[in-house]
Parts: sequence; structure tokens; C-alpha cells
Amino acid sequence: MVRKWFAKLAASNDDAGSEEKRIADLLRRGSECQSRGEHGEAEECYRQALSLQPENAEACRLLAQLLALQAHEHQERGEFDAAIAGYEESLALDHGHAQVQNNLGNVYKSLGRTQEAVTAYRDAIAIDGGLAEAHLNLGIILWQTGDNRQAIASVSAALKAKPLLAEANVSLGYLLEEAGDASGALECYCAAIAARPEYAEAHFNYALQLLLHGDYGTGWEEYEWRKRLPGSEGAWPDAGRAGWNGSPLQGRVIFLYAEQGFGDVIQFARYAPLVAERGGKVIVSCQPKLKALLESVPGISTVLTIEDPHPAFDVCSALMSLPRIFETTLDTIPAQVPYVRPDPEKARRWSTRLAADGASLKVGLYWATETRNRIASLKSLTLDMLAPLGGVRGVTYYSLQRGAAATQAAHPPQGMKLIDLAAELEDFSDDAALISHLDLVISVDTATAHLAGAMGRPVWTLTHFPPEWRWLLARDDSPWYPTMRLFRRGPADAWEQVISRVCQALRQLAEGGD
Repeated sequence: MVRKWFAKLAASNDDAGSEEKRIADLLRRGSECQSRGEHGEAEECYRQALSLQPENAEACRLLAQLLALQAHEHQERGEFDAAIAGYEESLALDHGHAQVQNNLGNVYKSLGRTQEAVTAYRDAIAIDGGLAEAHLNLGIILWQTGDNRQAIASVSAALKAKPLLAEANVSLGYLLEEAGDASGALECYCAAIAARPEYAEAHFNYALQLLLHGDYGTGWEEYEWRKRLPGSEGAWPDAGRAGWNGSPLQGRVIFLYAEQGFGDVIQFARYAPLVAERGGKVIVSCQPKLKALLESVPGISTVLTIEDPHPAFDVCSALMSLPRIFETTLDTIPAQVPYVRPDPEKARRWSTRLAADGASLKVGLYWATETRNRIASLKSLTLDMLAPLGGVRGVTYYSLQRGAAATQAAHPPQGMKLIDLAAELEDFSDDAALISHLDLVISVDTATAHLAGAMGRPVWTLTHFPPEWRWLLARDDSPWYPTMRLFRRGPADAWEQVISRVCQALRQLAEGGD
């Protein structure tokens, strides 16, 4: 009898050990499949393990991580919900798992459920105060909510827990930029590069700070790292091709291509005549709304749009790589303006139109960027914020505004004489023709400011804080545009203070002062 009981117990133990081994094998195979990108097979392994042991916390955690990965790849709401359910089930089985709490926070963040994400990150930190990733994630989401002080504290805590966490150094650098600590930001980016020498984002942010400080020698070299940023793969026609190094072209065809926004293209189109002087045929590719304008730039043989197939060429370069190729310093910026010109016929028509508005000072206004993101919102105003301009006598204003903010021109602030012409401006050659007959353009940091500057027209640019690298620091002029005056928003300034300074300067101009 005793022997039978021992035999039954041994068999039971053997069965349990066999099941545990099978589950371990399934989880191992699932992880291997997942690492190879075979997500369907990995999911099947995890689910088989859970069918054998529904309360296996590791299997539940691995499945939830896989579901979250797939949700981020596909951006499907149902997959995010499944990932949340998986993480919650995992936490029910093992409530003290800090990494699961952190991962749950990431899913909430992706869904825009900010407060739930903050709670999950803080729960992770409560479980494991040394989990650097949770501190970093909390800092990032606090920054997104506008709490920069707490964001800096959280990211600093991440670095205290893991000093070589390159992502935390980059994030802290950006936060310090916004706080006005430019030297601290530089130190952070250098630390990130030291920790991970091939970290493209660290190099790129380092480049922007160097350029902001006027260190163009190292800055242009570091700026080339933008071509290695995640998501930019395949966007560069010179990848694996003959990139131009500045040598004489001797009749060869060189392809210059746009890579960023309208303003960037206008700013760096100034290099096309210098390229042509090296003896080549210059073909430029740009956004459709810039095509007619760039056809006025000396030295450009052909202008294509980015929608056209790439032409046959011998060498090529991104427009924004030309400063490096020409070894541009602050003292050698090619700033001869104008280098873009209005179409004569379009300009003649606008001359006739504006003559009817009398002899008042004619000022173009552009108050909001068309891009919708956090940085764009920092740059932008509303037309109502410019209401004090309406109190300056002897001025007629013209709305150049595009995008959603253009509708504000239908209801200008009281006292402001504003003529809305934006509906008649189809592309930048139309803008150029109109601007050629204005006495002044007042614009936030947009392509319109670049256009007026490239035309050699008087332009006052309202810069946000922190400023973009191209506007440098602590100066009210721009070496890129001789006719531009900068009205800077400082770290402690409200836009109202900037607009007050603009009003004072405009009043002087309208009254015939300097």
C-alpha cells in the first residue's frame, strides 16, 4: 500500500515537472520567435503556455509586451486595449513588477491617457526607485504637460539611477534648452555621445546647440547626423551615391534637393549661385509651392518638384549640407540679397492693386505657423494678440497668413485696418510679388520671414524662446538676412512684451523716425 502511494506521488511530481518544462520551452521559443520578428508564432507560444498554466505571470507579461509592441507598430486601438488588459492581468498576478507598471504607462501615453500614464510611472518608481526608465518616462510626459521643473527633476533622477543612460542625457539637454541653460544642454549632449557614440539624436541636438552658439565649424559637421536619425532612412538621394565634396564640377550635373520646410529651402537656396560658379549644371528639387520662386534664383538651370522623379545626375547634395561643403562661418555667410525675385508681371498687378490703398505705411502680417505640434505652438500668435498694432496711426495691414489661422483675418482687432489677401496667394511667387510692394513684413518665425529676408525687404521677425539655431543668441539682427530685425522673446517674457516693443518701433517708423 505504501509503495503504491509513493509511486503515485512520484508520477504526480513527474507530470508537474514535465508541464513546467513544457511551459519553459514555450516561453523560450516565443522569445526567440519574437526576436526574429515572427510575432504570430511568438503569440501562439505564449498563449499555449497560458492554456497550460493560466496564472503564469511570466507568460502573461511576455504576451502583454508582445501585444503592446504590435499595437505601437500598427497604431490600432483594439491592440492597445488588449495590451492594457494583458498588463493589468500580469499585475494582478505579480503586483510588485516595476517594469510592467512602466510598460503599462507607455501604452497609456500612446493613447493620450496622460494622467493614467503618470500614475503608472509613479507606481513603477514606488516599487523600484532605481528604475531609470520609469523616471525618464515620467519626466517626458511631465514636459508634455508643461511642468518643466518637475520634468527636469524626474529626468535627473533617471541619470542618478543610471548615469550612462544616453536617452536621459538627451532629454535633460532639451529640457535645459527650454529653461535657458544652453551650456548645461551642451554638456548633456556631449555626455550622451560619450555614452553612445553612434547615437544620432544626441549628435543632431548637439549640432543645433553648436550652431545656435555660432560654432559653425563643428556645428555643420555634427549637423550631418540628421541623415541618420530614426525614420530618415531612404530619404536621401545621395545615400550610397556620389555626394558632392565641393570640387570643381567641370560641366557635370549636380542635383540639389530640399529636405525640410519651406523656410529652410528659401534660406539655403542662396548657395545655388555659388554651386553654379564651380562649373556645373544645377538642378534643384523643392516643394511645389516653391518651384516658381526658385526659378528666379541665379545659377539654377532647372527646378523640379519633390513629386517629380529624380533626374539623372553626376553628383548631388542636400541644400542644408552646402554650408558644410562651403565651410561657412559667421563671417562668410553668403548674405547678398536679393537672391530671389518676384515675377515681373505678378508684381505689376500688385502694384496697381496696392496703389489704391493710399500713401499709408503698408505692412504685411503673418502671425501663426501652419504646422501643428508643440514647437509650432510656441512660435505662433493669434491675430487678437496683435491688437496693439491697430493703435499705430498711418498703417495699413495686409494679411499674408495661410492655414487654419487665416480665418482670423475676417475679424481683425478693433482699430486695425487689415486687408485680407491670403486667398489670392497660391504659391510663394505670389507672396514675393505682393511683398515687393510692402514697406515692411512683420512675421513670427515662418517661411514668410525667410522670403522677405531673401528678397532684401524690411522684415521684423518675432522669435520664440528658445530660438531656433539660425537666429543665434543675444542679437537683434541676422547675418543671414541683412534687412531683418529680430524681436526676441526671452525666457521670462510674455508675447505681450515682445508685441509692445514691436509697436514702439512701428510707431517710430510710421512717424518717419529710424
